[in-house]
Amino acid sequence: MKQLVTIVLTLSIGVLAACAASAAPLHAVKTLPNGCTDVSRPFIGTICAPSTPGRHPAMLLFGGSEGGNSTMPQVAPLFAARGYVAVTVAYFGLPGLPEHLVNVPVETIGRALRAVARLRDVNPAEIGVLGGSKGGELALLAASTYPQIKAVVADVPSPVAFMGLGANDIPSGCSWSYRGKALPCVPVSQSASAAIGSQFASGGPVRLRVLYDLSLDADPAQVRASFFPLQRIHGPVLCLAGADDEMWNSPRQCAMAMSYLKAHHHPYADRRVVYPNAGHMFLWAMHGPKSAITSYPMGGGTVMDFGGTAVGDAVASTRAWHSIWAFLEHALPQVAR
Repeated sequence: MKQLVTIVLTLSIGVLAACAASAAPLHAVKTLPNGCTDVSRPFIGTICAPSTPGRHPAMLLFGGSEGGNSTMPQVAPLFAARGYVAVTVAYFGLPGLPEHLVNVPVETIGRALRAVARLRDVNPAEIGVLGGSKGGELALLAASTYPQIKAVVADVPSPVAFMGLGANDIPSGCSWSYRGKALPCVPVSQSASAAIGSQFASGGPVRLRVLYDLSLDADPAQVRASFFPLQRIHGPVLCLAGADDEMWNSPRQCAMAMSYLKAHHHPYADRRVVYPNAGHMFLWAMHGPKSAITSYPMGGGTVMDFGGTAVGDAVASTRAWHSIWAFLEHALPQVAR
């Protein structure tokens, strides 16, 4: 029996590695549009500035477990066009940053915040963050750490820290650190590993949602220890989820965040929105059903299922972007319009 468990664990860790490596199969920006500039110090990312003069609110944008600085530059110009200084921030996977998503320092975001606040076209009192998936997890953690963040858009996030992803994207340690110490996290439980191993053995499709759900259910005390102190966020939180998210249970995780904020009397207009027929990648279906990413081939005939339908993702994307703009108009009200 012990040998069987070991085999299942090995299989499921291999599946998780393949899934994590392809968690955001999006095309990187090849040519930066006008008004956008890559930066390498004191943080690595891209800055897109509005064409209008004066000081503007700023939005820091965090990608997911793909790492690097490849995905958020796709949406930064959208924010700049609406009057925000849009700043993408890479936090692992590039030279000078942690190689893997393990013990990533939250101070990476702190450095970026300080640098952005000093920009001549930024109003330092009006800074928000947006992150997707693991970037949504980071957005909630960063806002819980740095009071200068005044608004949070968390797209399919987690309000608790989950396991890290080490060499070859194999689960290792915890994702985040602060002041040189790893922050507590929810590890992969044995039952979760077995469930994913079973999916792999049957030929898939692979749906990671069960892994995260079972890991959350395994040890309530560890979940409590890994929960971010969201009550410290100095502004409202907009939590977006896809009802059919098969990567992880973003509706559940947004509900956890909202319940925690309510229980701790968070004095802001926090909001949770769950979109029907939408999967993990719905926000990126900005150009209609043909741009939706509902699954991804992992090789050997196995497919990772992100959930949702092409039409459901496209409808959800349109509605979500409307919600984001309306939310930010109130949370960071000094945008020139």
